[in-house]
Amino acid sequence: MKYDLQGTTMQLLNVEIDQGENIYSESGRLVYMSDNVKMEAQIKGGLWAGIKRKFAGESFFLVNFSSVGKGIIGFGSEFPGKIIPVKLKAGEEIIAQKDAFLASEESVTMDATFTRKIGAGFLGGEGLVLIKVKGPGMVFFNAGGEISQIDIKAGQKIRVDTSNLAMFDASVDYSVERVKGLKNIIWGGEGLFLATCKGPGRVWVQSLPVAELAGKLAEYMPNRGGRRGVVLGPR
Repeated sequence: MKYDLQGTTMQLLNVEIDQGENIYSESGRLVYMSDNVKMEAQIKGGLWAGIKRKFAGESFFLVNFSSVGKGIIGFGSEFPGKIIPVKLKAGEEIIAQKDAFLASEESVTMDATFTRKIGAGFLGGEGLVLIKVKGPGMVFFNAGGEISQIDIKAGQKIRVDTSNLAMFDASVDYSVERVKGLKNIIWGGEGLFLATCKGPGRVWVQSLPVAELAGKLAEYMPNRGGRRGVVLGPR
């Protein structure tokens, strides 16, 4: 399988597969495909796996693509941001926020996973259920805004705004801590909690969480009365 990325803030993933190769994607992410490519919606991993994916914010059905001869497929993200390609080794795992999965080789498995600590799930901004992908194979994620990959050593810690934490290696210990200081809580503008990531492993942070983008756009959306920013009662 070969691939390339085009664009900046609304990237396009172009994939070339040979006969016998398969790639599957989140439903609704196809942009184009050559005439010799066959697509088939599947409940990959069985019924229970599909249910868990739904709880994690992903599709119940995934779409499998195969080709007779050499085929070309294009995938697009559903929000402004970056597509992140990651080559996973056998047994290597990444934990990601809901809606982060875009596409992967057939050898990659995807499942829902619970946060290790209940408090982290309730307070961390992404809920109790995240997604876990396991290698070997190539997998593509999408995240909002610009992306920074941070490599942290064993014992090293970084603190990330919970909504900006896009994904991390399964070797990273993830927890949530309350922001210290009354002034920081009231006027800091970062909420009550920060995610603490302890190495070793990689952490990917995003500059524009989708929920924040949606909230900001909602401020400028006309309501039923047609006037921006004015809330009207029922007619």
